[in-house]
Amino acid sequence: MDRIKNYLSALERRLWLRGISDADALAEIESHLLESLEQGLREGLSADEAERRALERFGPADMIASGLHKERMDPMQILLFVIALLAGLFSAYVDSRPSWDDTGITAGGLLLVSGLLTLLGARRPWLIALAVGIWIPVYYIYLNHDLRMLLVLLIPLVGAYSGWAVRLGIRKTLKLA
Repeated sequence: MDRIKNYLSALERRLWLRGISDADALAEIESHLLESLEQGLREGLSADEAERRALERFGPADMIASGLHKERMDPMQILLFVIALLAGLFSAYVDSRPSWDDTGITAGGLLLVSGLLTLLGARRPWLIALAVGIWIPVYYIYLNHDLRMLLVLLIPLVGAYSGWAVRLGIRKTLKLA
């Protein structure tokens, strides 16, 4: 069972790095591995050999993570990313107008949009934050050559990870209830 646990831990890390931290998928994979292990034991294999064979049949963790990532890159993720890009471009356009001088509303908009998009299900909060927030710093760095404007990215990052945390909290609460 140690090999299967190590395999599942490695797979969980690889999925997390790809933005797919899905406990249901891991539970299903574990179930398939345990079924394969039991099948090997029924065939008369030693526990070690049955475990090795189950993992061998299932395939390397990198391959499984890659397959799940491709399968999960659904239209919803693409749509959320496009909305993030458009919202960021719109914010930069509004912020660049000479008559606009309300930084608080711009910052609140960046925070709110990035938070809502990850709350709706965007799997990569950092990517949403970047898509929403990069445009204002790029514009002002181009104009003023002041790299301190990159600090603006902290606002959508806080929003995106707040939305992500709320979504995880909601999911955990609903599973417990």
